[in-house]
Amino acid sequence: MDCALARKLLDILIDNGTQILRAGFGLNWAEASFFDVIRLLREESSLKGYFLDRVGTTFATPEPGRLDSGTVPSELIELVAHELRWSELQVMAQRRIADVFGGDAALAIGDFAHSLVAAYEDDWRDREFYLRYRQ
Repeated sequence: MDCALARKLLDILIDNGTQILRAGFGLNWAEASFFDVIRLLREESSLKGYFLDRVGTTFATPEPGRLDSGTVPSELIELVAHELRWSELQVMAQRRIADVFGGDAALAIGDFAHSLVAAYEDDWRDREFYLRYRQ
């Protein structure tokens, strides 16, 4: 797929999931869009940098868990971390903890950057929220 088209599709899929969550329908309704993002990231390796840039924008916001325009839902970032195990996401989370919380992970307990680390575990507790993992 053409790189520009792949980026456009990625943006649409992320935005679809964001709109579903923003409307209050819950993760079970956003799951299909999120796994479409995973599939696209696996098929189009050229999208990795673009996705990471979008995540970087999300981490730069005061509250990364908010569903602001142009950001990536924290649930999707965790799912990507769990499925694809990109070390760059851990580095971004550690950078946020260093920059926002002076490197003190204890102060970051309520922050998304702190919870992202658990998504790398095979027995990630948030797996239970995804129908795909319960089948």
